[in-house]
Amino acid sequence: MGSKLRPLYDKLYIGVETFLLARDARRDAKRDVKHLPPNPQVDEQYDSLIRSYWRQFKVSVPKKYWFHLLANANRPFSPKYIPDDLWFGRIIPHYNNLIFAKALQDKCMYSVLFSGVPQPVTVVKNIAGVFYDGDMGLLTRQEAVARCHGTGRILAKPSVSTGMGNNIRFYDRETLTDGDIEGIFRQYRENFIIQEKLVQHPDLARLNPSSLNTIRVLTFLHGDRVHVLTAVLRVGGPASEVDNTSQGGYAVTIRPDGSLAPLGQNKKWEYAEALANGVRFQDVTIPSYDRVIQTVTALAARFGQFRIIGWDMAVAQDGEPTLVEYNIIPMHGCHCSAPVFGDMTDQVLEEVFGRRNAP
Repeated sequence: MGSKLRPLYDKLYIGVETFLLARDARRDAKRDVKHLPPNPQVDEQYDSLIRSYWRQFKVSVPKKYWFHLLANANRPFSPKYIPDDLWFGRIIPHYNNLIFAKALQDKCMYSVLFSGVPQPVTVVKNIAGVFYDGDMGLLTRQEAVARCHGTGRILAKPSVSTGMGNNIRFYDRETLTDGDIEGIFRQYRENFIIQEKLVQHPDLARLNPSSLNTIRVLTFLHGDRVHVLTAVLRVGGPASEVDNTSQGGYAVTIRPDGSLAPLGQNKKWEYAEALANGVRFQDVTIPSYDRVIQTVTALAARFGQFRIIGWDMAVAQDGEPTLVEYNIIPMHGCHCSAPVFGDMTDQVLEEVFGRRNAP
């Protein structure tokens, strides 16, 4: 493709990608808000406070349903909540170079991108049909099959274009035959990764022992500093091996000292003080939380092309912060208890949209 056309192609690709994300966000919000009780404060303050605030910026005032959804009864009221359609459609493409996103989110490349950072043990990788070991050494198909035998639990998942815990499958290595492993390879075909299931810290395992309960930290590289915007613990549902709210789990805000907020939220926007096993969220403190934050802020500083990143971190049995995944088009913390950009909201909205001459 000629050099003059390439920028147009890139712009079109990003435009279509973000348009679809914003469209889906609006659809989901309209669905979810139907299950929430009305918030009279939003109705009372929409014209006088919310519209007045957003009119400062060169963007259409967000629809009222966003504030019924985001400023619900368990969160402080504020006009500064960021609707998901603006997050995906305008804010993420402003701060993140999405042309680089798919290649640099390939989970098979984590050993290269994050060399020296603790990660789950990789058994086999497949990149475009080529097999590798965890250190990017080439494998024959037969060697790849042999590496999948052993002891313990392993998981297989696509290495690109994944999310919400979809298409992740778990296996006991002791019971796998060569034919079973070949079946896994055929099922995923290419671009997948097989890893050992991480043994997590007992303080996190007691929340739900079947799932790897992970910490989602949202970082923002702004100027010469990395800010932690939100931090959430995701806990799997009973007997589930994934921790996503879409699969029956809960998400709960992590406070700066590593303790959990009193209420967790599920995919239906329902709140609970405790899990089905009786463990109360407010009685839990994340082990090694200060080291988790140190790890993600150090990593975020490396990615000038992606200013906003969602990091999924686990804490291993020995307390070691462990990188599970990172996301260049992350959710913006809808499970958290305050506007995502906090005191930086005015500055961010002015950078993204521009400011009008008068409110």
